[in-house]
Amino acid sequence: MSFDVRAEGISGYGGAVWWGYAGGTDPVSLLGRTTGDGGWYRVSTTLFAPAGATALNFRPTLEQSSGRLLMDNITVEPVEGNLVGASVLPTGSALLGWNFGDLGTAPARYEVHRSQEPGFTPDRRTLLRELPDIRVAEDATIRPGRTYTYKVVAYGTDGARLATTEPETITTPAAFEDQQQTNVLTATELGGKQGVRVAWRLKAGTRGPVTLYADRHKVGTYDTIRGGVTLDQGKAGKADAFSLKDRGGRTLATSRPAGLQHPRIGVTHDRLTDIRKAITQPGTPKAMWDALLSRVKQGMPAYTGRGVGEGEAEWAREAALAYQVTGDKAYADTAYEAVLLTGRNHPLHKPLETANAAMPLAMAYDWAHNGWTQEQRSGTGRVMQRFAAYLETAYNPNFDLPDKGSNWTSVVRGAELALRVAVRGDEGFDLNRQEQRIQLLVDHVARHLAAFSDTGWDQEGYDYLAYDLATGGPGVLAALDAGINALKTPWHRPQFANLLAHSVSAQPDKVRLQWGVAYPSGGTMVAGLLFTNVPEEQRTAWLWQYEKTVGAGGRVNELLYYPYGTTPQDPDEGPADLRAALLDDHGGAYQFRSRYQDADDVLVGLTNRNASHLGWSASETFGFSLLSHDVIWARQPAKDTAKTELFSKPLVDGKPESLGGEGKTLESRPYAGQGGGFVSLDGSGNFQLVKALRDAAVDLRPKGGADAVIAIHDTFADTTPHTYAWQLSPEAGTTITCGQTESGTNTFLFRKGDSYLKGWILNPEGAELSVDKGAFKVTRTGTEADFRIVLATGRGTPPTATTDGSALTLGSTTYDLNNLKGFGPQRG
Repeated sequence: MSFDVRAEGISGYGGAVWWGYAGGTDPVSLLGRTTGDGGWYRVSTTLFAPAGATALNFRPTLEQSSGRLLMDNITVEPVEGNLVGASVLPTGSALLGWNFGDLGTAPARYEVHRSQEPGFTPDRRTLLRELPDIRVAEDATIRPGRTYTYKVVAYGTDGARLATTEPETITTPAAFEDQQQTNVLTATELGGKQGVRVAWRLKAGTRGPVTLYADRHKVGTYDTIRGGVTLDQGKAGKADAFSLKDRGGRTLATSRPAGLQHPRIGVTHDRLTDIRKAITQPGTPKAMWDALLSRVKQGMPAYTGRGVGEGEAEWAREAALAYQVTGDKAYADTAYEAVLLTGRNHPLHKPLETANAAMPLAMAYDWAHNGWTQEQRSGTGRVMQRFAAYLETAYNPNFDLPDKGSNWTSVVRGAELALRVAVRGDEGFDLNRQEQRIQLLVDHVARHLAAFSDTGWDQEGYDYLAYDLATGGPGVLAALDAGINALKTPWHRPQFANLLAHSVSAQPDKVRLQWGVAYPSGGTMVAGLLFTNVPEEQRTAWLWQYEKTVGAGGRVNELLYYPYGTTPQDPDEGPADLRAALLDDHGGAYQFRSRYQDADDVLVGLTNRNASHLGWSASETFGFSLLSHDVIWARQPAKDTAKTELFSKPLVDGKPESLGGEGKTLESRPYAGQGGGFVSLDGSGNFQLVKALRDAAVDLRPKGGADAVIAIHDTFADTTPHTYAWQLSPEAGTTITCGQTESGTNTFLFRKGDSYLKGWILNPEGAELSVDKGAFKVTRTGTEADFRIVLATGRGTPPTATTDGSALTLGSTTYDLNNLKGFGPQRG
C-alpha cells in the first residue's frame, strides 16, 4: 500500500492512518500522529493478510483533532514472493512484518538483519535479532536521519537456511518525537561478580546533566536523559536503593535493585510460608486452594468459557503456583505442557485477547521456571518470544491518546509489562532491549493510572475497571517487585478498594451500582489485587468486605495477596473514609452507602459526566443508580443503550444527553455521621440546553419508617419547547403503581416482595405519570420543566408524608425541595 499525505493545520490529538483486515486483525498504524502543517510526502509499506481475510479496512482519522489530513494517489496492489515490510513510527521505532510466500512449509525460526548498505549479505555482523515462528517484530534501535535496509532469513526445523526476503529500505525522519512523560529508573542485579545494571529514561524535555547515586554515594554524572550503565561491585556496593537527580539536586527517579533469579513476580518466601500455613486449616484461603488444585488436576475442562489460548494460560498459571506452594515438580511439568499448549493454540492476532493470555503466561513462566529442565525452559522461552514480539508491534488508535485513559493501555501494555519483567535477561531476552521496552511500558501504565480520578472512578464502568486492573494490575505489581518505584505513587493514589466498597452490595446476587457501560451484577475479579492498593488503615475493613462479596470464590491473586494473620473488621466500625460519601467532582461521580451489613444496605450512585476520554462511556448526565433491600430500584442500560427504558435519568425528547464530559459540579459535600451527602450539578453542557440543574440530598438515616430518603430537584429550560421525561427503571419483576395523591402530591410505589421504593412528586400540576416497558416516567412539556421528587426505601409498610408548598416532611425531618442545599441532617 502506498499513498501521499499532507497535514494542514492539525491540532489536538493529531491525524493518523491505520489499517486492519476485516475478520482478521486489529488495526495497525500506517501513519502515526501527525500535527501542524507539512508538505506532501510518500508513505509505502507492505501489509500481510492473515488466512481467510477478504477485505482491507483503511482508515484515515482525525480523532479529537481539528484541521485537515489530505491523502492522494492511494494504491493497493498484490505482491508475491518472500517479502519484509517496515513502517517507521515517529516515536523512534520500526514495525516489521514478513512473509515467505514461496516456501511450501512454514519456517521454524527467523533471523532479522539490518544494514545501512542496501545490497548487503546477511551475516553475524548484520544480525539484529532471532525469533521463533512469528512474522512480526519491532526494531527500537533505529536512529534519526538514517537509511536502513532489512532482510529476514528463514530456517527450517533442521537448522537449514530456507530462504531470504527481498530487501526493504526505510529512511528515518531527521528527529524522533519523544513522548515519555514518566521518569523511570531500573536497577538489575546481574548475579555473581557482574554487579548491577542501572538504566533510565526521563520525561521528554528534561535537561541534563543527571547524577546517579547508590544510596547516598555518588556514582557518576551523565549528559543524557536516556541511558544506562553497568556498575561493578566496587561502584554498586551493596546499595539498597539507587536514585537519579537533576543538576539542582532534585530526585527524578528511584529504584531498588532486583535480581534475575526466579520467581520474580508476587511469590516471596514469606507469602509462601503464609499460604502453606493457611491451607492446613479451615477458612477462605484453604477453600480457594482446594478449588485451585481441583481445577489443575481436571485440566482444560476446568478452564472453558475463555478465549482460545486464555484458558490454557490460566491453567499454566495455577499449576505453576501449585508448584511454588508444594514444591512438587509434577505441577511444574503440568505448567510446562499448558504453556506449550497456549503457544500452539493462541492465534496472536488480536491485542486484547493476546494480553489476556500473556498476563497469566508471564506468571506461569516465572513461577515454574526453577522446576523445569533446560530443554523445558528453552521451549517455553520460544513461546514467550512469540508473545513478546507480537505485543511490541500490537497497535490500537487508543494507544496514541496522550492521557492513555482507555482500558486498552492497561490491558495490553500492563500485560506486556508483566511478561517483560518475567523474562528479562533470560535466554533469548537481551537485558538491555527488555529494560528499554520496560521504560516505555511503565510510562504508558503510569499515565493510564493518572487518568483515574482520586476515587478510582473511570468513565468506562465497573466491569471495565475490573478487567482493566485484573489484567494490567499484575504488570504494575511485577514492576514494583522489580524495584521500579515509578509506579508506586500512581498505583496507590486512586481509592480503588474504597470505590468498590461503596459500589458492590452484600446482596446474594452480587449487584452493584452502575456507571459507564457496567452491568448491574457480576463478579469482582480484581478484588484480590486491591489488597496491595488499599491503605493500611483500611485493610481489615476491606478484608471484611472481601469475605462478604468474594470469599472462597477467589483465585491466584487472592491466595498471593490475602492479608494472612489479619482479622476482618466491620467497616461500619472502621475508618471514616469507608463510611463517608465518596465524592468525585472531576468525573462527576458520587457513591453513597448506608452501611456494610446485608441485603438491606442502601447504595446510591449519582453521575454527571464532567470528564471524558476516548473509549467506552455512557449517557449518564443526572444518572441515578439505587440498590436496597435486595432490589435494584434504579438501573442503567450498560451497553443496551438502544433500550431507553433501561435508563434511570431524565430524557429530553425521548433521548439521553447529546454530549459527554461537559458537566460541572457546583457543590458536593458529605453529611456528618452517615454515608449520605449533598450534590449540586450542572448538566446543561451535556444536554445542550440553556439550563439543566440538579440538586440532590441523599439522607441515609432511618427516619419516619424509611431506611433512607433521597430528595431530588431537577430544573430544565431552553429557548424551544421539549418533552422532559424523569425516568426510573427498576429490575424486572418490580410492581409499579402510580397516580395516588397524598397531602397535595402525586405518589408512586415500587414493590418487590416486602421491599418498597415510594416516591412523592411535589407541585404535580402539569406532570403526566406513566409506566412503559417496565420504566416509570414523570413527563412535562414546554420551554421549562421542574421535577421535585422525594424517594424513600425500606421494607414493610411504606411511610406517609405531609407537604407544605415545596417542602415535604417525613417523620420529624423536612426536605425543602427549593433549598436542598440548606438541608443539614443531624448526626444519627
